[in-house]
Amino acid sequence: MSLPQLLGCASIDPITLRADQGKLQDLTLATTRPGFSGAGYAAGFKNSTGEIEWTFEAPHPGIYDLQIRYSASGAKGYELILNDVGYDGTLPASPRDFSEHNAGKVEIAQGKNVLKLGRGWGNYDIDSIKLVPSGPLAPPKAVAAKLADPLATPAACALMERLAQNYGRGTFTGVIKDADRKHVESVTGMTPMVMGGDLMEYSPSRREHGSNPRNETERLIAAAAAGHIVTYLWHWNAPTDLINQRNFVTKSGKRVDASWYRGFYTEATTFDFAAALDQPDSPAYALLIRDIDVIAAELKKLDAAGVPVLWRPLHESDGKWFWWGARGPDNLKRLWRLLHDRLTNHHQLHNLIWVYTWNDHDWYPGDDVVDMIGMDAYPKRANDPLIGKWADALRHFDGKKMIALTEIGGTADVPRMRRLGAHWSFFASWTGAQGPQKTPEADLRRIYQSPDVLNLGGR
Repeated sequence: MSLPQLLGCASIDPITLRADQGKLQDLTLATTRPGFSGAGYAAGFKNSTGEIEWTFEAPHPGIYDLQIRYSASGAKGYELILNDVGYDGTLPASPRDFSEHNAGKVEIAQGKNVLKLGRGWGNYDIDSIKLVPSGPLAPPKAVAAKLADPLATPAACALMERLAQNYGRGTFTGVIKDADRKHVESVTGMTPMVMGGDLMEYSPSRREHGSNPRNETERLIAAAAAGHIVTYLWHWNAPTDLINQRNFVTKSGKRVDASWYRGFYTEATTFDFAAALDQPDSPAYALLIRDIDVIAAELKKLDAAGVPVLWRPLHESDGKWFWWGARGPDNLKRLWRLLHDRLTNHHQLHNLIWVYTWNDHDWYPGDDVVDMIGMDAYPKRANDPLIGKWADALRHFDGKKMIALTEIGGTADVPRMRRLGAHWSFFASWTGAQGPQKTPEADLRRIYQSPDVLNLGGR
């Protein structure tokens, strides 16, 4: 489908789709909540059922801003499909009966269009959708190439400068494993710029059970020598109190695999890091420090080799599925600051660019300890441009912090994303079935051979 990039015509009227005009599946048209705009609003959305579908004609194709009028008691994810392209996002908690959420930009076709909204996390109400002709797609505001660490190494400063210079101009490509790099190379003839790694197997509680890091740090040092930008995350196995039962029944009655190798998940440990932080003289606190010090030794190897690191610990905290998110936002911030202080001041590690994986702003540790913003996304549809997630982050960080797609299931469709206005600093595909192999080969070639991306050997 070929569409004009911009509408830019003030005379084009918005398109409004009310709930009472749509086809409801496993939903009801409710009237209990005041303030709805038609004959009622769509209610009864669940995480696995409930969908409203509109079929409408558009005389003017192009890019529109999509606004959702809704009600939700808390943040709620939703699934939106327009002409077979996914545009999933998250509705923030609404402070009144109905609020409007700008879900970002979408592409409207000439003539017939089909829009579906539903499922996601469920437990929200939908009053209407408004599609407003969009103006020019401006890139994000420039961000100063300044790190929070005043003692940042020249290599870290140079990497930050490189990222800042290209922010809004192109998106660096990335993968997590060498096998993923080889797949991209074999299909596209291009080499991803960013190479990722995971410190998970260095976690002491995993080493106690015989895990083998297999020289992950040395692999990344070699990748940097080959010209890659390096990013490192840490699936931190809880320092202690691992449940270590394969068929464990939680308090809610859910049966889970709580084996030691899943010790970074909340459901696989009883470790209370908030209590440990409250008692700096306790054995539990000492174990936190022990683990951080072990990881510091690996980061020092990179520092000694002159390698700057896009460092993203404690990721996806607000999802609460990892133990570092299980005690709420305030305690996550305390742990982040402990980690930052221990690595930066005690270990004198100044080669780190601190990347915080953001979703809910209540969890944000603060500008003084964060250099970049990351977002992780595993969209149900591989063609989802994630414009809603980009729009959410931009509202908080435009002109302040660069925003990257630090994990994505599949491959970021950078040409579509940039056409709609999402200018991620870089993306990093996850691995295995959620890696580049998930992307059809024709799409993988189209993305990696696009002038919108920056591969190894590019700028």
